[in-house]
Amino acid sequence: MFGIERRSKIISILHDKKSILVNETAALFHVTEETIRRDLKLLENQGLLTRTHGGAVLTDDTKVEASLEVREGINIEGKDAIGKKAAEEVSDGDTIILDASTTSLYVAKHIKDKKGITVITNAEKVAFTLSECKDITIISTGGILRHNSLSYVGRAAENALSNYYADKVFFSCKGFSPGRGMMDSNEEEAEIKKTMIKCSNRAIFLCDHTKFDKVGFTAATTLDDISMIITDKSMPEGWARQIGSSGIKIKTAAISAAE
Repeated sequence: MFGIERRSKIISILHDKKSILVNETAALFHVTEETIRRDLKLLENQGLLTRTHGGAVLTDDTKVEASLEVREGINIEGKDAIGKKAAEEVSDGDTIILDASTTSLYVAKHIKDKKGITVITNAEKVAFTLSECKDITIISTGGILRHNSLSYVGRAAENALSNYYADKVFFSCKGFSPGRGMMDSNEEEAEIKKTMIKCSNRAIFLCDHTKFDKVGFTAATTLDDISMIITDKSMPEGWARQIGSSGIKIKTAAISAAE
């Protein structure tokens, strides 16, 4: 296992368990405790966790944004299941928007067999993933490239989006709760999501369980702007009732035993 993959899995474990111990983590990955300590130090330098005596805890900094490489390794099975379920909402001939979230990347992987669809995206990796699909038209927004996320943002990207109208937008964010809505750690990413939603007939929020009750630096949107939430696990008590009262459908993606 490569170091970046191991560190991504460490962050994924922290999202679920909130804390880890060096000795248990070393045994889990079949590496030395010193290797895990080096991993934790690197992740702490990125602001993603705080080292403690014998382990680490997840950071609560709302402005911290994990790199794309790290985010791609968080809850892979859950995001893939969400991507597969989201693909069921895409019909042949649709025009859709995919944001630069890692969950949208899984949507892209599951729509490759769709016919005559157009995908508008600000994500380099989404465009690359679909580049060999002859029946899919890809429109990239262009704009200012954020190296941490390989996403295009800024006025140019927002203006490009404003020239189109999509049947559906699929998007994710850093954190969510019914009261606060969808939160992001970067204001530019939040702004382009707002533009995507304005340019779409339906907004579908992709929310894996690691985002439950997480807080971001800035608001991306609220429940008033979305029609569906696709998640991978049951939401905290009371959330489904509160969300359902807003007329929003909740779909839970099943993770196959094979995964």
